[in-house]
Formats: sequence, C-alpha cells, structure tokens
Amino acid sequence: MKRIAIFIATTGGPVLVDRITPEPAPQSMVCLRRQSDVLPISADYDDFVRPGSGVIMREFGPYEEGAFRLDVSGPIGTGLSWQLGVFAAHAVYKGSHCELSDLETADLIVWLSGTVDYDLNVGDVDHMAEKVESSALTLSDYIAKGTPIIFATGPENAKFLSDHKPPQGIQVCALKTTRDLMKVLGFHEMVKTAGNTSFWTMAVLALAAVGGVFAYTQYAVTPVEPEKEVVPLSISLTSDRGKAPIFFYGDHLNLLVKVTQDAWLKCFYRQEDGTTFPVYPNDQIKKDHPFEADKIHILSGGENADFVIKLGPPAGKEQVSCFATEKEVQIDPQNPPQDAAVDVLKFDLKP
Repeated sequence: MKRIAIFIATTGGPVLVDRITPEPAPQSMVCLRRQSDVLPISADYDDFVRPGSGVIMREFGPYEEGAFRLDVSGPIGTGLSWQLGVFAAHAVYKGSHCELSDLETADLIVWLSGTVDYDLNVGDVDHMAEKVESSALTLSDYIAKGTPIIFATGPENAKFLSDHKPPQGIQVCALKTTRDLMKVLGFHEMVKTAGNTSFWTMAVLALAAVGGVFAYTQYAVTPVEPEKEVVPLSISLTSDRGKAPIFFYGDHLNLLVKVTQDAWLKCFYRQEDGTTFPVYPNDQIKKDHPFEADKIHILSGGENADFVIKLGPPAGKEQVSCFATEKEVQIDPQNPPQDAAVDVLKFDLKP
C-alpha cells in the first residue's frame, strides 16, 4: 500500500495531516497533534465537509458517523488555502491502495496550497514565496534522501513556482480541478502539467540538505555578477514556523538567520522566568565561524546543523536574541556593543 504524506502549506511552515477519524460528533473539527486543542478553522472545515455547503461528504461519503476529526501537526491560520490539502487528505484516506503517512516512512510527499469550490475547481492563493521559504528546512532532508515530492497548486501559483525552477526531486503540478489532483495522487494515470520539467531558484534548498544553507529568490537569477553595494550590517532571525510561532514541550526550535555582511553571531535564549543563557555558540559547537552574507543559514535543527534545541519547561513567552558583529567579540545581551546588529524571535511555548 502506497504511503502518502500530505502537507498543507502555510506561511508558518508546512503542516502535516496526521490522520482522519470519522466521529459521531455534532460537527467536524481540526485538532492539534492528537490533543484536545481544537483549531479556529474547525467551523470552516465543518462547512467544507457537510453536504449542501461542502464537498467532502458528497465526494467521499456517506459516512455513518456524520463528522470527522482531522489531526494536524501544527497551527493553521485564517483563510481557505488549506482546502486543497484537506481534500487531498480525504482522498488518500478513502483510497483503497494508499494511506496517510508520516514523513519518515512516506513513499511520496505532496505539498498543497489552494482553495476548492463547490464545483471542484482549484483556486490560486497568496503568499506562495513565503510558504516555500518556510518549508525549506523541513523538505531539504527529504530531497537529499530522494523521497519524491510534489508541489500541487492552482494554475497561476504553479506557474509562479515553475518560473523559479525547483530542484531535481520536486515536481510542480498545476491543478484546474480536483480531477487533476486525483491523477497526481495516482488514482488515475499521471498527466503532464505545465512546469513538470522546470526547476526553480529554490534549488539551493537542496544545498541546505548537504551544506546547511537555504536561500530563496523571488526573481530570475542572472549569471552576470552585479557590483557589490556596501550595505550596513543587519541580521534577520526567524524559525521554520515563521516569525511568530507557537511551540510545545518536546518540539525542536529550528532557527534560521541571515546577515547582510559576513559576520560573527552570538545568540541567547530568554525564558519566561527571566533566565537567559547562550544558545550560539554553545558546548555542541566544535568551532565557531563567521556567517556568510546574504544567505539563510540553518543555525539549529536540520540534518547538517551543528546542534539542536529541544524545548521544555517553563512554559510562557520565550525569546531568542541574535547579535551580529563584524569582528568576533564577547556579547552581554543586557548591554551589547552599539555597533552590533540584533534581531529577536518571540514565541509562545506551551506544555
């Protein structure tokens, strides 16, 4: 039986559909990590499932239980771009020759973003570049391992992705209707779609799996080297779940940084109770080094990162502050040098 991992693309990172369970409940719901946390999109999901307003029961039912519980790996924000991924997950759940899978054992990874209307047309959505960028860390390891990956979206979104040339191993599929999606999932013979033979500037994502670096450019890359402009030193710090993520005990905090000049970094973690300690450099770093300019560096997490950060108590409002300097100096996070560039990642940590 073919194992298919379904990713719902979000600006905070790709969200895996963990499982679907028919439930004798008054309405369908989306829950986080098999816990009792019901996500705010549950009302929209219920509308998407119900006969009359939605398409899931009509296309894949009937189910005696009358509702579903859909478990996902992370938060999903407002909007309807989750509909295409949810439709794909229900198709896999209903299929007789395939099943929903985790990442490690998946035969195929399908990354989806788009809307699905009552007539089963697939609609384009916004923020595609941000969704690709936030997926880089998660997908890079599986590109390196050779797991087939499909990016499936509406026609205009697929054109955008294809124009930016994906690396070998990622196939971009343009979907006009869910019938095209069913073919992509292997329920019918796979058909060629615009962009299947093009590869995108995100090709450096593959380098992230072998060199710990990912850079995504929204514009075509010219082979002509431009004159380098002198820019002031600045730093950008984010996570694989975006700039304002939510984490839970046991999660790994995967940090990504970018500097405008070659620079030395010092990063500090501040807990809710005020306790502050260094996270970079740390005891796991064998040798510190300056960070190359204008590239997104995977600081923690990922197959080739120097260390990992596993989150635990206490819960609350946490933050990581990273300081960049042109020369290697000692940093007091309470009183940093005036010429140090700084960025702060704030997030909620929950039990």
